Amino acid sequence: MIADLSNLIAAEWLKLSRRPLAWGLLAAFLGLMLLYLSTWALIVALHEGALSGGITRFEVLSDVQIAELKRQLSFPGVFGAVLGQVNSTGGICAIILAAGFLGSDYSWGTLRILLIRAPHRGAYLLAKLVTLLLGLLSAIALALLIGVLLAMVCAATLGLPMQLAARDLLALPLGVARALFVMLPYVMLTMASAILGRSVLAGVGGGLIFLTLDISAGSINTLGDVNPLVRLLVNLLLQPNINTLVVLNGQLFGLDQSVLASSLDLSQLPSPMQATLVVAAGAAAAAPDGLGTP
Repeated sequence: MIADLSNLIAAEWLKLSRRPLAWGLLAAFLGLMLLYLSTWALIVALHEGALSGGITRFEVLSDVQIAELKRQLSFPGVFGAVLGQVNSTGGICAIILAAGFLGSDYSWGTLRILLIRAPHRGAYLLAKLVTLLLGLLSAIALALLIGVLLAMVCAATLGLPMQLAARDLLALPLGVARALFVMLPYVMLTMASAILGRSVLAGVGGGLIFLTLDISAGSINTLGDVNPLVRLLVNLLLQPNINTLVVLNGQLFGLDQSVLASSLDLSQLPSPMQATLVVAAGAAAAAPDGLGTP
């Protein structure tokens, strides 16, 4: 069974690595991440007068916000900034990739052939999920590498500190695992939607609609100020719990997202334990029928 699963994963990885969609989404994500970080670097440069030799300064943000941007552009904060992008624009890319990766087997008519050669539907779906997670993990590793290079450039051009301790490197596996964990409910529901609709379009539509509704529902967390019971109910939604895990990833590398996002009230977020349980329950509930079963 393990040998069959490993063969399926190897075959699915070959398919994924040769899909133009995967490379296109990777390029889009990395491009948007670079645009995000480069914009912060430009704002810091304008604030410090680095572009005019210190003669002219454009103070677009407060000193506290500029200090937070500097942390995001230097070590170890750049790790938290990159992982934050993984759980924002990267999540959208993951939904599209999951829909295309699974839904294309229906669109191309190859699913019947695949199930004839490997008749265990659960093993087929598990191989798809593991391969997809390995692909996302590879994209995160590449994004972190680019973040490191950008931090080195910012250190040389903006005079930002180059302080990287062993603790920061040891914290990276936890941060990466948490970033993947946050995307899991969306990936699961996208796969389930692709199976239900038997197409790429159904997968993309289901995943993006769920993401939109989830973000919209999570935006009402300010209602928690009205009554403790209301706060309890709101915090049972997926998005506030995801926000907790994303904030924890930022704090792991010395960041404070509330400095730049004034609408983010850290006191209203669920506890880390609750966030972990709710996200895990959401992923399990959204899992395609038969995943992991023979």
